[in-house]
Amino acid sequence: NFLEEVVKDEAASKNVTNNNCDETNVAIQDAIPILHHFCTNQLSPYELKELFQLQRSGLTEILKSKYKITSAYAIVFCAVVEQLSNFYHTGYGVDAPPCCNQDFDNEEELFENVLNYDSRVQGFNLGVAENIIIEDSEEEWKVDEKILGVFLKRMISLAGPTLLARAARVENNSHGDNNDDSSDDGDDKDDGQSDYTNNKPSFRSDRRVARLMIARYWADRLIEKYRSMQKQVDHQVSA
Repeated sequence: NFLEEVVKDEAASKNVTNNNCDETNVAIQDAIPILHHFCTNQLSPYELKELFQLQRSGLTEILKSKYKITSAYAIVFCAVVEQLSNFYHTGYGVDAPPCCNQDFDNEEELFENVLNYDSRVQGFNLGVAENIIIEDSEEEWKVDEKILGVFLKRMISLAGPTLLARAARVENNSHGDNNDDSSDDGDDKDDGQSDYTNNKPSFRSDRRVARLMIARYWADRLIEKYRSMQKQVDHQVSA
């Protein structure tokens, strides 16, 4: 597990030995401040900004190449990606179900709220860094640590037992038969929301999967960058 690896490497670098760094007991949440420090100290704000970008066509390619899905669903997925890239114009509410435990953040919803789409250059992106100089001829990038923190929490949640959370089941009889078309889709109906709007599919579950794929792609890129730079550090130490 990469997150356990990060925590153990950090402890080893400081010659720390405690229960949290034991082979069988590692708190993966401890990786958040370590990765935050890595992102803000070993990467420039501009490098960080470049890391969290994904073109719309790239998402479809990931579905085909990494997950080997080339069936009819790939055609449906293209429509889902199109909808996701224009999500703020659809009028739909938040796709993520309400968090069951009010004492904890809903990582999926937080990530959904900070995910952007830019049709001109960046494609899907996170505003983890912005240029704070207005003049076109100059650039000075600054990290948005809040948005970075949102992603790191989402990254931690990807290592949990459930990739897409289910909300607590609630009784809701006020809709009559409005949800009959989607009553067999138990994943997302517990919170009273439906994959159908005006008897047309809204692809809510598919949008959640697409956002999950985006988060996983960026997590993989961060892992690759972290391991690459750690190898450079280890090589310099051993030289």
